[in-house]
Amino acid sequence: MRFRLHHLLSAVALGVLMCLPAHAEGHEWLAPHLRDHPLVGQIWSPDDQRQISREGLDERLMAAEILLLGEVHGNPDHHAWQLKLIQTLAAADRAPALAMEIFDLEHQSRLDTLRAQGETNADALADAAGVEARHWPWDEYRPLVQWALDQDQPLVAANLSSEEAMQVARDGLREHMDEAERQRLGLSEPLPGPVGRRLIEHIVDAHCGYLPAARTGGMVDAQRARDAHMADRLLDTADRPVVLIAGSGHVRRDYGVPRYLQTREAQGTVLSLAFVEVREGDESIEDYTTAMEGVYDVILFTPRQRITDPCDDFREQLEGMRKQSS
Repeated sequence: MRFRLHHLLSAVALGVLMCLPAHAEGHEWLAPHLRDHPLVGQIWSPDDQRQISREGLDERLMAAEILLLGEVHGNPDHHAWQLKLIQTLAAADRAPALAMEIFDLEHQSRLDTLRAQGETNADALADAAGVEARHWPWDEYRPLVQWALDQDQPLVAANLSSEEAMQVARDGLREHMDEAERQRLGLSEPLPGPVGRRLIEHIVDAHCGYLPAARTGGMVDAQRARDAHMADRLLDTADRPVVLIAGSGHVRRDYGVPRYLQTREAQGTVLSLAFVEVREGDESIEDYTTAMEGVYDVILFTPRQRITDPCDDFREQLEGMRKQSS
């Protein structure tokens, strides 16, 4: 698959960028916690270990054929910035296709049918795909989907369904798909040792330490299958820019979608940008080594949507269930 390479910004694009705000600090923050944190609004390039300006970010956006925007699901600032960056591309005549984790692969035909029938209301597409029924915070995603409808840009269902991911976790990659399909998707070989261990740590942390060790391998397979299928959908967008809207774990360069794009030799620049919530008491860039160790191309720091640890809430729920059953 071949992408158009853009080595220089057009004069029109440069003119548009000069009119845009220079820094993320100009954004009106929406998430309620730690808005006054010193890192909020800073944009960093981990590979260079330096802060970059909004103009510098825009230049990188314009050079990318595949833009991966990693979020904390439901953080309103992350979703507002996703829309802002997509609009920046569109204003420079680089309006992208929009691939979204909230839509499963099997939803593509429903989305396409509704659009072919002239549907222009994002809520109708969300209802057809059962977005809220699958517990996605639809209010935050609505403006993104509505933008694609209003601008007549492609919407790409990018995710493996929970049901199919569970089948992969139960059966394993080798049982779930044949060798030819594993080879095509870039799943025929295991992850290198250090990368595989990082993915295991991520999955164990995401399950608050409650995931049985015997199930870890299956969950790794399921995560890899999701990322490989997301990459596959991005490659299906042919020769136009495309933006992926997904959780920040999916856009990591070491074990996420970029790995499978590289394995399949995607042409054109891939840019991975993660929106990172600041933490109370961690006010130096050195406190964010996990995000700054080169797993993302760009990091944009934002306030937090919630101040409590989700695992604390999970433990309280478990304790309540135990008390009710005793």
